[in-house]
Amino acid sequence: MFRRVVILAAAALAVPAFAVNAEIPEASALVSGAAYIKSIQNADGAYGTSDLGQNIDAVIAVRAAGYDPAKDLAGGKGPGQFLAAGAAGATSPAAAAKAALGVTALGLDPRAFGGVDLIDRVNDGYDAAKGTYGADDFSQSIAMLGLACTDHVVPPAAATALKSTQMADTGGWGFGGFADPDTTAIAIQALLASGTAKSDPAVVKGLAYLKTSQGNDGGWGFDPSESNASSTAYVIQALIALGENPEAATYEKSGVSPVEFLVSQQQADGSFKGFDAAYATNQALPALAGRTFCNAPETPITRTRAASSPTPVASPTPRPATPPAVAPKPPSTGTGAGTGDGADPVLYAAIALLLGSASTLAAVHLKRR
Repeated sequence: MFRRVVILAAAALAVPAFAVNAEIPEASALVSGAAYIKSIQNADGAYGTSDLGQNIDAVIAVRAAGYDPAKDLAGGKGPGQFLAAGAAGATSPAAAAKAALGVTALGLDPRAFGGVDLIDRVNDGYDAAKGTYGADDFSQSIAMLGLACTDHVVPPAAATALKSTQMADTGGWGFGGFADPDTTAIAIQALLASGTAKSDPAVVKGLAYLKTSQGNDGGWGFDPSESNASSTAYVIQALIALGENPEAATYEKSGVSPVEFLVSQQQADGSFKGFDAAYATNQALPALAGRTFCNAPETPITRTRAASSPTPVASPTPRPATPPAVAPKPPSTGTGAGTGDGADPVLYAAIALLLGSASTLAAVHLKRR
């Protein structure tokens, strides 16, 4: 219950700021983005890829847009059946935690899904002596969010452990000695969701890092001169969780707000620009709906799909083995091969263990810096 009080308090601060600007939620962008996600659904119910983590992102994005992902059927199957078939593969705390959020977005019970108790999986991986669920800040944060945002207890030591890895020079969180906006945004949300006050020094320093790392185009990215949709979406969610208005003048750069930058990245088919358009779209929609990483899976269902739906493809669409030199993606939110791009080798040394697909990641190790 305490977690819900924290989240509701943040939402109460955020909504009035949004109410004076009718552009949030971005209804048109949400509808077209959700239509794109549905258009790539495969005959096995998956959204365009066999990657479990990316399908969880898609389920949450569809729910954040106001649709019921459980009703998205292709070939008689939906994302729920696809995720249930892969639930046993969510073995790490972060993977299980992220799956728990996806299951919540489907309106199902994360304690009994696909024959797996996902919450037990998260808790079983907790190192009480260290207060950790994973070897890196991103995994730690996702595990904490998966518990807190499904009304389960996060030990205080977990927040202490996450605070201890904050980088003293920048105030951000990241990998390999470098802070990045994505990890920082997720870490801030994890601390808030698990009961840390937004006035806590760690949170204050994290917000300061996000402000100083914003690009001149209004967005965020691993390179301040090259913002991308995914990084910007993560930061918008963190700002919302903090009760900040991402459309306030303080967040405008060259007259462009983070929300305006994010909307500018949407393409004609409803997807968003990025190395993987589906991945970028999954990250963008919750932010444009004004939802945090925590409350997106519980978004009220207010929309229904059109009667006619695109014909599903026969099999999952494979990813390219070698990524082109375009906008990088942030770290994966917990599972799946190839869901991160642009990291330095040290960063992905940690992530590779989490994702379980070092062969796919090898192609992207050198892209970030």
